[in-house]
Amino acid sequence: MSEQLPTLGVWGPGERDKSGVARYITQSLPHLAPHFTTRRIAGPGVDPAAFDHVLYHLGNNALHHSAFRALAARPGTVLLHEYNNLNYYYEAWNQLPAAEQQAVLARVSAVVGTRLDTRAAMERYFADHPHVDRYSLNARIEDRAIEAATRVLVHSPLLAEHLADRHPAADIRHLPFPVRPLTPVADTRARHGLPARAFVFATFGFLGAYKRVPVILDAWRNWTDRPADALLLLAGESRDGLTVPDDTTVRHTGYLTDAEFDALLLAADCGIQLRGPWLGETSGPASALIAHRRPTILSDIPGMHPRRLEEIHLTVGQGDSERADLVAAMRTQYHRHCTPAAYDPAFSWPVWGEHIAAALTGDPR
Repeated sequence: MSEQLPTLGVWGPGERDKSGVARYITQSLPHLAPHFTTRRIAGPGVDPAAFDHVLYHLGNNALHHSAFRALAARPGTVLLHEYNNLNYYYEAWNQLPAAEQQAVLARVSAVVGTRLDTRAAMERYFADHPHVDRYSLNARIEDRAIEAATRVLVHSPLLAEHLADRHPAADIRHLPFPVRPLTPVADTRARHGLPARAFVFATFGFLGAYKRVPVILDAWRNWTDRPADALLLLAGESRDGLTVPDDTTVRHTGYLTDAEFDALLLAADCGIQLRGPWLGETSGPASALIAHRRPTILSDIPGMHPRRLEEIHLTVGQGDSERADLVAAMRTQYHRHCTPAAYDPAFSWPVWGEHIAAALTGDPR
């Protein structure tokens, strides 16, 4: 008779939620199956004590509310998809216990230097101080999850080092960001109206100000010696009221199926995945580009990189020179010798499965 596998409860967004973490969980389940009998939970009503092991996927919106509540009920392994989760607390405010609301108010009060006793007082403060970015405040809000967890997993080795410095008593580990190997799909460019011989720069995912899309568009317009065959592709659904300019060299796909999204990742010549503000997340599209050794331009934020960068990966800082530096980086990538995509198996889901099984069962490796 075969040995019975230990049970694992996995909390996070549901299968049908429009969420990168939801897709991540869906893709992860087959790689947990050799190690655990797994159940996915996306809502209330399931006792985490019913499982041998638990895994809480924590992100930065109310889709993760059940995971945060289950963590409060039973300590366990946490996967921080973003470590600054202030927006989760803002969105889920009315579902939080009063003591937790007060704890969040105390953290925000400390970082802004003003006593805020109520949600209304906090909202008034932000309305009166529009220069304060309420979402990226360094309120150390991650303390709440880290202190409740038995161990903490993050996707960047440098972020793991940063959090370990902040929390020396915590068990914080780097978990390689998983990327399945992609295969080029014939006629991808033709399906999206992209000339076969064009040099395509592309930014992927939900398109909003936090991904520096307005900065990318400004830099594109101000690239005075831009080659005639260069195109900018905005691959994803727009956010934050983004308006795409009426420019034949800028193409916007709108929302993409997973299959089309993946096909375009390999069809582009260079990815541009910027961030600002950064909330502790690792970029899924950037990881996919890096895993397939595609030329990429990233923000100079080491903690958002899934590993140390290679020569084909350029970075730009934020500040007065960001646009000029981005133009220079695009110029460099345009003139780089093109090489075919090559997958790095260090990003594979089976490697991820071995790492996370060790973390969940307490293996020190």
